[in-house]
Amino acid sequence: MDKIAINTNSYCLLRLLILLIISVQSFTLFSQNQIPDLKGKSLKEIKKTGKNAIRLGDTYTALFYYIEWAERKPDNYSVVFKVAELYRLTRNYVEAEIWYQKIIGSSLDDFPSSIFYIAIMQMSLEKYEDAKANFLKSKKKIRKLKDATKYRKLIKSGLLSCDYAISLRDSNKTAVIEHLDTSINQPHIEFSPIPINETTLVYGSLKDDGVNYYDVALHDSMTIPLRKFYIAKKENDKWVSKGEFTGPFNQENAHVGNGVLSEDGKRIYFTICQKNWKSKVICQLYYSDKQNGKWQEAVKMNDLINLPNYTTTQPAIGRESRKNNEVIYFVSDRPKGKGGLDIWYTQYNRKKKKYSAPRNAGSRINSAGTELTPYYDLVTHKLYFSSDGKIGIGGLDVFSAEGEKSRWQDPENLKKNINSPADDIDYTFSPDHKGGFLVSNRKGGVALLNPTCCDDIYEFKLSEYIDINLIGKVLDSTDCLSDYKIYLYINNEETEEKFLSKELAVDTCNFKLSLEQGYNYTVEIRKDGYLNGSKEISTTRITKSQNLETTINLNKKPKGRIVLPGILYEFNSPNLTADSKLSIDTSLYLLLIQNPDIFVEISSHTDSKGTEGYNLKLSQRRAESVVRYLALKGINKKRMLPQGYGETMPIAPNQKEDGSDNPEGRKLNRRTDFQIKGIINLDDLLDNDSKKVKPNKTSKKRNNKF
Repeated sequence: MDKIAINTNSYCLLRLLILLIISVQSFTLFSQNQIPDLKGKSLKEIKKTGKNAIRLGDTYTALFYYIEWAERKPDNYSVVFKVAELYRLTRNYVEAEIWYQKIIGSSLDDFPSSIFYIAIMQMSLEKYEDAKANFLKSKKKIRKLKDATKYRKLIKSGLLSCDYAISLRDSNKTAVIEHLDTSINQPHIEFSPIPINETTLVYGSLKDDGVNYYDVALHDSMTIPLRKFYIAKKENDKWVSKGEFTGPFNQENAHVGNGVLSEDGKRIYFTICQKNWKSKVICQLYYSDKQNGKWQEAVKMNDLINLPNYTTTQPAIGRESRKNNEVIYFVSDRPKGKGGLDIWYTQYNRKKKKYSAPRNAGSRINSAGTELTPYYDLVTHKLYFSSDGKIGIGGLDVFSAEGEKSRWQDPENLKKNINSPADDIDYTFSPDHKGGFLVSNRKGGVALLNPTCCDDIYEFKLSEYIDINLIGKVLDSTDCLSDYKIYLYINNEETEEKFLSKELAVDTCNFKLSLEQGYNYTVEIRKDGYLNGSKEISTTRITKSQNLETTINLNKKPKGRIVLPGILYEFNSPNLTADSKLSIDTSLYLLLIQNPDIFVEISSHTDSKGTEGYNLKLSQRRAESVVRYLALKGINKKRMLPQGYGETMPIAPNQKEDGSDNPEGRKLNRRTDFQIKGIINLDDLLDNDSKKVKPNKTSKKRNNKF
């Protein structure tokens, strides 16, 4: 019975190492003097073992036996094609190109996808001119394929990618890349780096000493190495592995990895993967909460998220801008996707304490190819992900797109040296945002059977990072204030939306915020007993590292009624005049926008002309007119109580002492005012909003910008 070595290195499910934990494919290793001699085996035995290895997802074992099969039957082009496919799946680009070429030269009509895949391999070998020629030739050949529509989309993307890659040949590198210490990067797979802080890193890995031998006939029952979580520390500017990551994560009979830590560090989402009865690896999402410094027992997420019989993996934590709810992005092969593996999302409802049914992240993110390893950067409101279906350099490239859920701007390629002709995935920032980590099978890693077989973790430093700090203080008139909260928002000038970037509590008068280059920000200060204060800051024109300075003044919440100046109505009518609307836009509207949690009473008053009952009804209609106008501008009606007082609350005499008419007094009494009555729950408001009305551009008041 043949003894072979099995090391689980992912790379099936649509040509990737792919879900790093999604498909647990095997990686057969042989030492030079222990490679089984297949020359004495019958062709029947060779065929049986090779086919069985494919059934079990054992890619490298299958490759070993199919090569022998092809050498014995070189004219059997179905076997030759299978060897080419297995080389592609194991990311041996050189050998895959050679074997696809055998098909193209002799049996292309029978295997029309060969010319498409040789172009893919040539891109990964930086043979862009050859790849472009073969993409063009493949246009006609793929018509015979049942999924020709998918191939047409990928060919179009491939042709554009060749031109794009050629255009970048002489461009500057965007980052400096460093291969991590070999105590971390070993001969097998490393993946999903999670920076905990500047000196602590959690990551996934399959740790094995090298070549271990297992009986292929006992493949389903034998104990094989498993992917687990590990921890590394930075010592003397060098990352060093410190063993397994403690907690209820690593399993005795399942693969674990692909973790993401919540913003407050109190919850970790991660993936557990096992084979089902069909030998398909099914991954599911779990989470664990930290209580009293200890990680609690892992909880499996619901069946809407972990859809039975489909894989769900690679979580990323985002934030929804309207309600500030948590959004979990993840990768799945579930139905109704755009390609083989897509990025999906589910949103957490704080009030109901449950996750919504998952939805696809949309066609701007997902393509006819493969999308995976999402990472959401809350600081810049961007999703980073890898794709092989968009315009790139080769293999899987890292892209970024600003937005959330299924609303995104067009993705941008991160160019070189973040991206390479090989697969580049698992992009994540370090806490200081000046660099981060990624995973790649690019040349230069710890390789086994070929230079691009295996995935290692790399650290990168951005080449042109612009360090911008906002130095500010918060004042009440001239006195310093402390114990307040800062909310930093990114403003989208096109949609007039704003997205929360940072939230922090400050206990001193002075504060310091790190800003990113190229954004328009709103800095909002909130303190109990005070109206919110804000300042708009722009870094779009800043081209070098610098500090900015600002002061934000807060005013105490008024306890009495505040008269809205210049509020006039048509004669004997509740209708607001144009001047009145402008006055509301620049006063009460701004107050309600800047203080989204306050509840106000909006009151209207008349003079004493007319009957008391008529004046009471007219004033009520006028107060309702103000509420209606503000509601049309997007202010929730539940934040405003219209109240008409008629002539019952004069602030000046309607008549002079001699009984004659007092026009000036009557004018003062014909007023509209408001009073802050309390605080309202924002979640309740947002749950009942049926639509969101954009602010009026012409009435938007701007603060000074730097």
